[in-house]
Amino acid sequence: MSDDKVVIDEPNQKAVLTPTADEIRQMYKVIEDEVLPKTRKGVKEGNKVFGAAILSPELQCKFCETNAETDCPIFHGEVHCIYQWSKATPPAERGPMAQSSIFLSTHEPCCMCISSILWAGFPVVYYFFPYSVTSAQGIPHDIKTMHELWGVTTYRKQNAYLSTACLMDLVAALPDGADKTELVATQDRLLKAYDEMANYYHTEKANNPENSLVLG
Repeated sequence: MSDDKVVIDEPNQKAVLTPTADEIRQMYKVIEDEVLPKTRKGVKEGNKVFGAAILSPELQCKFCETNAETDCPIFHGEVHCIYQWSKATPPAERGPMAQSSIFLSTHEPCCMCISSILWAGFPVVYYFFPYSVTSAQGIPHDIKTMHELWGVTTYRKQNAYLSTACLMDLVAALPDGADKTELVATQDRLLKAYDEMANYYHTEKANNPENSLVLG
């Protein structure tokens, strides 16, 4: 008989992430300057708006990619980024590099992507948009697949493998002042850009012969 009890390894779970305003600013810069241009191109080719980057401990972008589901259905932005990183990184270096790197996702990773990030060995994960925004942009599958497969609406944000945090929530928690005002303005620019790309994707996907996704 299977044991359906949920196991929570509290003593060994990763710590809550507490980046500074400057660190959040740098991650927003990576999204705006590195990931977003690739995503604009990918959306024009019929792909969704999700992108990701692998950052050094100093938060410099080492690899970034965007969704490429027209090439392969599992090439979500995060999986595509890990795949390209793996091809460019010798096997013996992947584990140590992942353990010292930061994984940055434009949207909160789906069940496949968060599992892929875990299996690749990244212990620190930041994302910009939470699931609620992803759903509002017309793609509800992130929450629905977790519900249908496991009867949950999300993974555990801190666990023994990795710790995750939503950048928008972290900005909201900052004290009022110049840093917060600037970061909110950046968020507004990014939200507008991603809304425009999401609208384009949904408008054009029906006419795109390369888009034959079951979960479109």
